[in-house]
Amino acid sequence: MSDELKGLIVPVLTPFDDSGAIDEDAFVRHLGFLEQHDVKRIMVNGTTAEFHSLLPEERKRLLVLARKHFPGLIVLHAGGLGLEQNRIEVQWANELGADAVVVLPPIYPAGLPEEGLVEYFKALEAGAEVPFILYNFPKHAGNAITPEVLKAVPHFAIKDSAQNFELMEHTPRYFVGSSTNIYEPIQQGAAGFVAATANVRPELYAAMEMLVVAAKVEEAAVMQQEIKAYSAPFSAGGVAALKQALARKLDGYPTQVRIPLKG
Repeated sequence: MSDELKGLIVPVLTPFDDSGAIDEDAFVRHLGFLEQHDVKRIMVNGTTAEFHSLLPEERKRLLVLARKHFPGLIVLHAGGLGLEQNRIEVQWANELGADAVVVLPPIYPAGLPEEGLVEYFKALEAGAEVPFILYNFPKHAGNAITPEVLKAVPHFAIKDSAQNFELMEHTPRYFVGSSTNIYEPIQQGAAGFVAATANVRPELYAAMEMLVVAAKVEEAAVMQQEIKAYSAPFSAGGVAALKQALARKLDGYPTQVRIPLKG
């Protein structure tokens, strides 16, 4: 797994039809689009997927669909929504074919003591039969993963959307959560990157992955600038902007987002 779970991971969007239900056909077509453009790893039910607006049965269904229709590696996000629900979702990872599971800290309340975070993560890690990845996103979770937490909790890797590169030396594998800042952390030793904008232009990010793997430093540095220029306009628009851009690539892809997000 350590040889395969590195490089680009695409956190897949969740499409909704006019009634607000998951558009399963659009989801499957998107998976095929990613595969056709050399994406080998995806994350299901992440931030980009609007997991906070999905019912438990919807999150489970998306994993089932992904496993049926995507031949590559699948990372299931199963965190942030309470210990007992997260335990259930870690079990889905074990039983329904996820290749790894990634877990946010609790998203409410904020400012929890490190001891509480350690106990929470250890309780979830104990039930995981697949590689266990911690997910650092203090802007939304209100609780940062610290070096002390990383030392105390057995884990396979960290996905760090805060881009706190000081954490890199405290984890076996570091994945930067960024669609813009890829080249520098990889040069510093990061195992890979989780890029939301790759939902729309996967070929660009897959090409970046190949340059990094081939250690083509100068070419990767040039492509980093292209990636920054391409992804910058999406920063303000978020998930809605990604869906609108994807609809221009995939005919009929729905652009609806769930409240409280707005298109």
